[in-house]
Amino acid sequence: MQISGTPVKVNKGLTWEVAGNFSTNRNKVISLADSVSTYLMQSGPRGTMEARVGGRMGDLYGLGYKRNPEGKIIYNAQGYPTLTEDILYLGNATPDFTWGFTNTFKYKQFRLKVLVDGQYGAVAYSHTHVIGSTMGKLKNTLPGRYNGIIGDGVQVNPDGTYRPNDVVAEQIGTYYNEHFKSDNVEANTFNTDFIKLREVRFDYTLPAKFLKKSKLQRAVIGVYGRDLFTWSDWPAYDPEFGTLANSDIQRGFEVAQFPSTRNFGLNLTVSF
Repeated sequence: MQISGTPVKVNKGLTWEVAGNFSTNRNKVISLADSVSTYLMQSGPRGTMEARVGGRMGDLYGLGYKRNPEGKIIYNAQGYPTLTEDILYLGNATPDFTWGFTNTFKYKQFRLKVLVDGQYGAVAYSHTHVIGSTMGKLKNTLPGRYNGIIGDGVQVNPDGTYRPNDVVAEQIGTYYNEHFKSDNVEANTFNTDFIKLREVRFDYTLPAKFLKKSKLQRAVIGVYGRDLFTWSDWPAYDPEFGTLANSDIQRGFEVAQFPSTRNFGLNLTVSF
């Protein structure tokens, strides 16, 4: 869906133009070939993207925490989290919707253009988070470094009931490794929602009286910046990534992503 308009237009030369777009994708896997229960679309360092009947294209699956009926993580006798042996559904790598919004302000010879866009409703596995956490490089591994830590969850009693976890995990390196090791796809899967200040551009069009001697019809000088700011809970560098795998660009699995770059520039446009 696209929409555009001019909310403000005054005789003295002030104009405000707006353009926006919105897109969404809804799909369902109705059937697969005979004898096929799941179709493997791609694999990450851990976890898979699969098409299963009743699910959607882009569904992510992998191992996760073993939990009690109330959803609390089960810890072992040493105070470390445990993993389930069953594959869990962890979300979908395709956003529920994407959007973009452009504002253009014009006043006499000046023009300011601001583009903001974003997406919502997708998840992805971050191998950068795996490495940063298991090596103790991220802030989430600060608690417990000096006195050990009691994980938030439960212990299993001999009779099969549960009690709040009361075991101190003294080997803090092992504790965080068990939480965030690459096999624990659940702990390293995060939403990729973001809002980006995608572009800001400021232009100045030279008045016609300055162009007569040069025989130019039009001259515009401007400055711009792209990918200026990102607002997101994604733990790595940029939730808008693509991982190269041979000739494919994979979604859903971020592997050793480089930081994104901001771009700044100066442009001059002339018409003869």
